[in-house]
Amino acid sequence: MPFLNGLRAALAWLGRQGTRALAVSIFLGLALPPLAAYVKPYLGELVFILLLFSYLRTDPAAFRRYVRAPRLTILVSLWVMVAVPALFGVAYGLFGIRESMPALYAIMILHIATAPITSSAAFAALMGLDVAFSLFALIVSSAMAPVTTVAFSYLFLGTSMFSPVELGIKMFLFFGASGAVAYGIRRAVGQEWIERQKEPIDGLNVIMVFIFAIAAMDGVPRIVMADPLFAIGLLALIVALTLILIGLSTLVFLKAGIDRGLVVGLLAGFRNLGVVMAALGATLPETAWFYFALAQFPIYLMPSLVKPLARWMAEKR
Repeated sequence: MPFLNGLRAALAWLGRQGTRALAVSIFLGLALPPLAAYVKPYLGELVFILLLFSYLRTDPAAFRRYVRAPRLTILVSLWVMVAVPALFGVAYGLFGIRESMPALYAIMILHIATAPITSSAAFAALMGLDVAFSLFALIVSSAMAPVTTVAFSYLFLGTSMFSPVELGIKMFLFFGASGAVAYGIRRAVGQEWIERQKEPIDGLNVIMVFIFAIAAMDGVPRIVMADPLFAIGLLALIVALTLILIGLSTLVFLKAGIDRGLVVGLLAGFRNLGVVMAALGATLPETAWFYFALAQFPIYLMPSLVKPLARWMAEKR
């Protein structure tokens, strides 16, 4: 068993690095573009595994408390899936983004209209935030996505980029199947064992996020070298958009507590473009894939900034 003990220790160490490991992984993914072509076809499987880890890192008792008192979670989901896409879709129209950036307009609309990333709860765990609240809000938001994402696609793009039935089935399979597997694991090994494996699970989560980064970085170095000013400008736009989404959402839900407000901010700012690219990648232009890749940078880098704030809040409490 020395090998298994060593492997567990290595994963636990990686899990303890948490947000620092996330920040490093995005640059490692950028440095390994030849592997992207092999990993990209498995985006769906990566999303499934990340969601499985979110279930495993959630305290079932805390999760049940939110299910029994869902008012805040429903308000959060309405904000994330209805209010934010409506506000930002109108803002894009007022700023003339459709005319000034026609190649990017569709992916920018889908960016604000799609559900939060499926690893939201796993990220919350790495940052010391409320995992159960994050997971329940993610599930409710994703349940709304087949209706709201399609509705905003019609409203702002004039066409549906998704079939609501197909998207609904895909979301159900992701959440239902991963939840069933997590339930089976919990029944087989027990909650106490899972509690003892938190750090190794976090380490596995970091590895899966790193593999996801490899898939996302496909073609990025080539496009950056071809037009560095465009790349810098687009990255600045994405970072600014993400900061505004996180800051505004945190302020709106500040009365629920700064820690929950931050969870809402991350749900609003970190959107699941991976599902969009997995479903529509072949029909989208290369600039959309480039946007998707750059959108990963704030997702991977910002948790390192949020975690010290979350730790400070925990000490204050």
